[in-house]
Amino acid sequence: MRILAIDVGMGTADILAYDSSLEIKNCPKLVVPSCTQVVARRIQQATADGRTVVFDGVTMGGGPCGRALKKHLEAGLGFIASPAAARTFNDDLELVDSWGVCIEQEPHSAAPAGSIHLTSGDLDLSGLLDIFQRLGISGDFDGFAVAVQDHGFSPGASNRRHRFQLWRRSLAGGADLERFAYPASRIPGDYTRMRAVASLLAGQPGVMLMDTGPAALWGALPEMDAEGGPEEARELVANLGNGHTLAAIMAGNRIDALVEHHTGLLESGSFGPFIRRFAAGDLSDDQVFSDGGHGCIPPDTGMELAAPVIVTGPRRRLARGSGLKLRFAAPHGDMMLTGCFGLVEAWKSIISDLSF
Repeated sequence: MRILAIDVGMGTADILAYDSSLEIKNCPKLVVPSCTQVVARRIQQATADGRTVVFDGVTMGGGPCGRALKKHLEAGLGFIASPAAARTFNDDLELVDSWGVCIEQEPHSAAPAGSIHLTSGDLDLSGLLDIFQRLGISGDFDGFAVAVQDHGFSPGASNRRHRFQLWRRSLAGGADLERFAYPASRIPGDYTRMRAVASLLAGQPGVMLMDTGPAALWGALPEMDAEGGPEEARELVANLGNGHTLAAIMAGNRIDALVEHHTGLLESGSFGPFIRRFAAGDLSDDQVFSDGGHGCIPPDTGMELAAPVIVTGPRRRLARGSGLKLRFAAPHGDMMLTGCFGLVEAWKSIISDLSF
């Protein structure tokens, strides 16, 4: 069984070409700049060259490319985008238009001479398969598992609020991690970014989409088992990503509570107090939102942090000096692939029975 797992973050896209015939540590893996970083650099180059940008394709993650767009517009330069590509920056197209973006159904037809043409999307499958071919890695996979952070479609409303409304809806039907992973044909309509990635994989077998945070939690499950406690003992897991930090109180693969914040707002020693308040049940959804985070689903009953907090993610150094007992998770010896390992296990749980 071969699965291509891709965990798309704000800073990097982490890639695992899983092959069940190999020791998992020997499976090919890559950590590369995420597509939003690549697009941002190309917009920045267009700004430096004084060229109009034509942006066409599907909705993708914003962040770095959105900041590059605004600097491009501030420089007085043109930016033409299709409606789907423009939703990369905001679901409210009237707002995007008010910034100075020219939204056209056929943006290439409206492009002046000398424009730079960029394709939007969180995945460049043909480019990735070309790399594999050059490395002698087969591009034939039984399934594809991709994680993106999807706030959901929320024009005119806070996407941070909307994201947690969607999560509450998912958890209301059961608190297992499976609730955050979807076969391509069953992705809820609100999840426009997941659906966009699925469209880029049309025709491929066994496609599954998942949110990045829960994928990392799933990938960290073996580290929880490694603690040697009872299977249903509650443990706190935190994934400190480049853009966002997700912490959850877990009992096996069941989520008892979770909180999500912007990682950059947890610097300067605030990670420890943040985690302690969350574990104690003293952190509310409104408090996290008012502080610039996404939200919080607090535990029904608080927990003592007697066991180490399991920490993963590229910015896990922020947990050092917090005064918390810590266990730095590195599933299969590779912290950066935590989300990919979670994607593989999710695919086996959700898609495998449908496909084999």
